[in-house]
Amino acid sequence: MGRGVVADFGLSELFSGLCHTDTLDPFPVWRDGAISPCFNQLVLGALAHSVVAVFSACYLSHISDSSLTILSFCITQMQPPPVLSPVGERSYTSMSVNDADSSLLIPESSYQDTGEVVAEDGSSFISHLMYLWLNPLLRRGRRGELEKPCNVYLLPRRLRTSAVRRHFLRCWEDCQQGAATQRGNTAHRPANRSLQNGTWTSPLQEELSGIAVEEVGLLKVLHKAFGLRYYLLGVLKLAGNMLSFAGPLLLSSLVQYMKEEGAPISQGAWCATGLFFSTFFSALIRNIFAFEVSKVSLSARAALISAIYGKALRVSGGSLAARFTLGEVVNFMSTDTDHVINFFNSFHEVWSLPFQFSIALYLLYLQVGVAFLGGLGVALLLVPLIKVLASKIMENNKHMLTHKDSRVRLMTEVLFGIRVIKFYNWEAYFAQKIADCRRQELSHLKAIKYLDAVCVYTWGSLPIVISIITFVTYVLLGNELTAAKVFTALALVGMLIVPLNSFPWVVNGTLEAKVSLDRIQLFLKLPNQDLDAYFSHGRCVSWKSWGLPSYHSKDVVFFFLVRQGSLVVVVGKVGCGKSSLLAAITGELNRRGGDVYVQGREDGFGLAAQEPWIQHATVRDNILFGKDYNSSFYQAVVEACALTDDLNILPNGDRTEVGENGVTLSGGQKARLALARAVYMEKDIFLLDDPLAAVDSDVAHHLMERCIMGILRSKTRILCTHRIEFVDKADVVILMDNGTIIKTGTPEEVLPLVEAVPKKRKNDSNAKEKDAIEREEEQGLSNELFAEEESSLSRGEQKAVGGLAWKVYHTYWRAVGGALAVSILLSLLLMQASKNVSDWWLSHWISNLRNNGSVKFYLTVYGSIAGANTVFTAFRAFLFAFGGIRAASVVHNRLLDTVLKATVTFFDTTPLGRILNRFSSDLYSVDDTLPFFLNILLTNIFGLLGMLVVMSYGLPWFLVALLPLGLLYHRTQHFYRHTSRDLKRLCSLTLSPVYSHFSETLSGLALLYLSRTSPRFEEENERRLEQNQRCLFLSNAAMQWLDIRLQMIGVVVVTGISVIAVFQHQFKSIDPGLVGLSLSYALSSTGLLSGLIFNFTQTEMQLVSVERTEEYSTTLPTEPQHSNPQVPTSWPEQGWVEFRGAVLSYREGLPNALDGVSLVVRPGEKVGVVGRTGSGKSTLFLALFRMVELNQGQILLDGVDTSQVGLAQLRSKLAIIPQDPFLFSGTVRENLDPCGHHPDSRLLEALEHCHLSPVINRIGGLGAEVGEQGKSLSLGQRQLLCLARALLTEANILCIDEATASVDQKTDKLLQQTIREKFQDKTVLTIAHRISTIMDSDRVLVMHSGKVVEFDTPADLCQRDDSIFCKLVGGRGE
Repeated sequence: MGRGVVADFGLSELFSGLCHTDTLDPFPVWRDGAISPCFNQLVLGALAHSVVAVFSACYLSHISDSSLTILSFCITQMQPPPVLSPVGERSYTSMSVNDADSSLLIPESSYQDTGEVVAEDGSSFISHLMYLWLNPLLRRGRRGELEKPCNVYLLPRRLRTSAVRRHFLRCWEDCQQGAATQRGNTAHRPANRSLQNGTWTSPLQEELSGIAVEEVGLLKVLHKAFGLRYYLLGVLKLAGNMLSFAGPLLLSSLVQYMKEEGAPISQGAWCATGLFFSTFFSALIRNIFAFEVSKVSLSARAALISAIYGKALRVSGGSLAARFTLGEVVNFMSTDTDHVINFFNSFHEVWSLPFQFSIALYLLYLQVGVAFLGGLGVALLLVPLIKVLASKIMENNKHMLTHKDSRVRLMTEVLFGIRVIKFYNWEAYFAQKIADCRRQELSHLKAIKYLDAVCVYTWGSLPIVISIITFVTYVLLGNELTAAKVFTALALVGMLIVPLNSFPWVVNGTLEAKVSLDRIQLFLKLPNQDLDAYFSHGRCVSWKSWGLPSYHSKDVVFFFLVRQGSLVVVVGKVGCGKSSLLAAITGELNRRGGDVYVQGREDGFGLAAQEPWIQHATVRDNILFGKDYNSSFYQAVVEACALTDDLNILPNGDRTEVGENGVTLSGGQKARLALARAVYMEKDIFLLDDPLAAVDSDVAHHLMERCIMGILRSKTRILCTHRIEFVDKADVVILMDNGTIIKTGTPEEVLPLVEAVPKKRKNDSNAKEKDAIEREEEQGLSNELFAEEESSLSRGEQKAVGGLAWKVYHTYWRAVGGALAVSILLSLLLMQASKNVSDWWLSHWISNLRNNGSVKFYLTVYGSIAGANTVFTAFRAFLFAFGGIRAASVVHNRLLDTVLKATVTFFDTTPLGRILNRFSSDLYSVDDTLPFFLNILLTNIFGLLGMLVVMSYGLPWFLVALLPLGLLYHRTQHFYRHTSRDLKRLCSLTLSPVYSHFSETLSGLALLYLSRTSPRFEEENERRLEQNQRCLFLSNAAMQWLDIRLQMIGVVVVTGISVIAVFQHQFKSIDPGLVGLSLSYALSSTGLLSGLIFNFTQTEMQLVSVERTEEYSTTLPTEPQHSNPQVPTSWPEQGWVEFRGAVLSYREGLPNALDGVSLVVRPGEKVGVVGRTGSGKSTLFLALFRMVELNQGQILLDGVDTSQVGLAQLRSKLAIIPQDPFLFSGTVRENLDPCGHHPDSRLLEALEHCHLSPVINRIGGLGAEVGEQGKSLSLGQRQLLCLARALLTEANILCIDEATASVDQKTDKLLQQTIREKFQDKTVLTIAHRISTIMDSDRVLVMHSGKVVEFDTPADLCQRDDSIFCKLVGGRGE
């Protein structure tokens, strides 16, 4: 029966069912005098979709199966009758129109992420036009509910960062293929177009064979990705320009109508109607154009930032470090990207401004004939001047960016090493060094600003000069001026103001964009890390030292074989090439020849680096590193890496957030956390670069037994270490010297060659105390920091709420200088007044033509007023430039001064990116963007006041409409400003995490390469960027929401004045001169009204940067800055140290880190400090240097209370060898003696005593660059350089936080001898990491729970059975 039903079901039944018609006439074409609905929907409705589908297929460059799928699918989307609606609709919900935009073909509410609103998508035509879809967000903003990024709309789907990135990468690959084709390279790989199946391969990840990345220009890719859509917007720009010229022509007709008495009212009505429509459509088109351009620029921004981040993840570490510093690379993402994106606003002006200029001149010719040539001649004479100015601006801009890079790089280093800088009392030196960079930067900024001022003056005074010359020429040619001609000409000259004023900024923006584009292109040209090529060769490897010339390269020669599952231990003295060996295995060095084969390298390596890289995240997130949480394995890893006790101490256990780069952890904790992360990765090969150096003997044994020989026993392990006691556990031992493997064999074969203490005894000579200081910092330093975490570290940057406080305006006023600010305002007032008076004088002249007044008299007065205007314009331009530079200098100096004086706690609890954002993006706003917008804003304010005065004088009836329009204007901008202000703050708030994440990524690139986790970090960058893009998009949309409303108010003003004029003309005679003057001003009102609020909002947004810098300048917790002039310069001469009842806690509510410590250290005495975890050893040093202030008690040096001495006086009289070596970019000489107190001979002598002379001579002597953060030297060599600093000191009190953990046993032995000899007559306090270090001390101080429990000679303490020190020594087996 079923078969029969199917058989009876034919085509007519199908159409009848679809169309709800009779089977006899199933598909009617015509019904009831019209096309039938069925035919309309199934045929005519499908035509449009078919055309779209065919064009789409052509666009996709080939008709493929996927294209036909799109074609067939489009035909079904034609609003079918209800009977069709349930059929298969949901099966298409994830299909996209094309790869470049992720817009769904079938909108479905369930797609909206977490129920949030998607901006713009799905709104009606009117809603698009008037931005009605934005109203709910604006209402939320007015109620103060836009507090977090998640409160704002989602981006439209085609603007999502993921969609834009995929499209950009596809265009990049297409350009690569095009370049390969042009070169005749036919062997290249075909394009991978499988975007929709999610298997797209980035061309920045894998270069096409036969064509290098550098052969693809970034500009070409941007052109391909966004060019077509962007260029088409030029049509809108052209239409808007053409409509804007209708105004002056209609004005001419209206004024002509006013002159003719008895002219029909219809003529005036047509003129008024024409003015309404021309201004209305012009406003509408300009608004649409601006918003669409902002969308394209937003897409380009996402593409550029993603490309820069992606490139950083794939470029080889050596080439990146050799060419760019961290600060420069961060600048590519911030300043340079901004410059390129700003060009999207400038490009259409490049052709539009000359076009407007030409049309305006032509219309001027129609009004005044050849007289316009006089004005044109003046304009043409300025072309060479503009060319010179443009080249100078470009040159200075390039230099300014270079010095900005240097300043940001230096600031980054200072922030990284701020703790050591405070120990050494180097704040003044670095402040001066940063100030020198800033001075050079400002010298070029000053040149740019003054050149801009010349442009502003030239173009600002040009319209009035053109007016004078044109009218004088016209009169001298024997013509008579009329109201229609004068005010039409004035309106046209007024229209010249826009292109003439804008042109310098457009040229400047274009040149800036070119410079920045070239810089980004240079970065993208760097070669990607090509591991396939590397691992096909490479026994002899070249390692070019970071930042050094090529002739300083260091050859390291390796030849060895490691079997799977074996433990290889690499030993050798400091700087022998152990870390380079690991780098060679991972492919980080440049190969010279030979072969390298690593089985399973595609899965990556487990790396525990010598300098651990820790993310600003929780302890658990650092260990998991993106992998899924496996409870049993996680606990096993934590226990194997000896982290269980540490996690029990932390306030939130493994959920405790650590500071940036692990700043809140001790050195030992960081090392074990990095080891735990490596183990949890579950790789087959583990590279362990001295993870045992930062832990005591017990913990080292635990790590060796439970981790390296335990949980990793089946893995291939290569361990570099100075801990000789563990060498006998190795399957293979490699001995290195000077970059060469000199012996490979069993422990029995190699150990005799290593000068070391015999096995078991040296085991414990490595001191149980190694990790004691580290874990003590958990209780001491970490008590402070982890307690802070709950309130600071785990909390994001705070967003200010409400309007900008008047304090912010006052701050900038003070930065400019009160007298100078008043002078600027006065010059602006006089400039505007002289302009308005000159226009009024023209009107007066026209009105008195009938009285045959003296033309010469009128021309003389007119010329004099115009001349005064040019003088005031010059004053305003140069005074403003000077004021902006002065403010930039003051704001930076105050910010730098306060930040360098801030307490150490502030730096430990504030992400580096957040502070750097103040010194890069915020200062850029204060330097450049804020003065630019403020200048235009002030001009607009005075221009609006002048316009209202003139229009009210010319047409008093206008005052009737002024009040309601003013109220509407105020209400609109007030409604808008609340939201725009919050959106700008959210933009700043979401920008810091993007930069912080990028800086953090650059610091840990090596680990990301080896662990193969780059894709996850790219996704995280995409997520953070998406949040920032959401805020930026809505900020732009809100701006256009306001613009369209203000433009409509302008339309009402123009229409209202023309209607009033027409009616007044009917009832009484009216002065055509005043009407013409009023209307010529009214025509510019639309731009002025929208420009006023736009620039006011932009200025307010930029003032947020002043607010943020001011917040740091005034609210940071700073160290006391007083000094005591009564303290003699030779103090402390003896070196007497006394603690009297010292009590210190890092924070209220925490236990005392020092609890009533009283002790006396005699002059010249050598004291060793030991103690268990949390005993307070490090806190003694922190208290002595006043890094943390005492709660009670005193510390006396030679009888002087240190709290009464200035910090600079105190710290300059003390010396310290810190555990973490700090070197900054510069020469060896600068790092040893930044202040230049010692001759070179003393420096060389200090290096000799530290056994560093051979290394320093090899890299180029005292003048050799050490690279960013000293990367040219190994960690051990950096520690030795810090020891050399101490040898140079004149201080009588030396604190040693054992700084030889990363040097070999032989060198350590020699260094201890050097310290004993060189500091023979000085008081030395040593926190012991190796018990052998302090066995020859005069006395040993044993700390426990912040109290002194033992203080006596080592011999006496060892004789006491109940002595803690005796038990520590007893543990050595002696």
